Amino acid sequence: MLTLRPEDHHRIESIIHYANRLPIDQLVTGTSGNISCLLSSRTHLAITPTGVEYGELTEDKISIVSLDGHHDGGFLPSSETPMHLEIFRNRPEVQAVVHTHSMYATTFSVRGVSIPALHYMIAALGGNQIPITSHYEPFGTKELARTVVNALDEKYKGVIMRNHGALTVGSTVAEAYKNAVILEEMAELYYRTLTIGEPTLLSTEQMEHVLHEFQTYGKQK
Repeated sequence: MLTLRPEDHHRIESIIHYANRLPIDQLVTGTSGNISCLLSSRTHLAITPTGVEYGELTEDKISIVSLDGHHDGGFLPSSETPMHLEIFRNRPEVQAVVHTHSMYATTFSVRGVSIPALHYMIAALGGNQIPITSHYEPFGTKELARTVVNALDEKYKGVIMRNHGALTVGSTVAEAYKNAVILEEMAELYYRTLTIGEPTLLSTEQMEHVLHEFQTYGKQK
């Protein structure tokens, strides 16, 4: 049984806080979606449990899972735990994951298209597009986990999952959640633009400039 440190309780509280915001911000309906973060030991993660209403979450219900997949505490973990585990194993700088079924991102997941550089805020998610996974895989499977890791590559902070939803990562739950909001905003913007015509896209050079500026943007010295 893992002994939680004081900072771990704060991380779990952050999961509960942002999980409760998911339906308010229209990123999920019901109990769909999930949130996780690495614990301070870096040998375990905390993740929302399967089938529990977000408003009913308490610290003792949050699942604790080792990086080798062993359930070490709390309620039974989300069915998407394999996907979260695979991301933490392959992206060492990532410490939090947010998976949503937000309407506009999911619309493009069903359409099977990525979101291009129609706005400079696309760069906040790590590149000049919001990529989409190569193909559909059933939820909760290792195969789905691999498609998501491949789409995230080594730089992206958000991806669209074919015929499923969206996923974002960050160094904290707050950052991963912020990225989920940005991804959905960009998806809605793309959708609305397509109703009146094709968007004018930013060039590779313009996006590279934004990516460079974002390295220090919003950071106090």
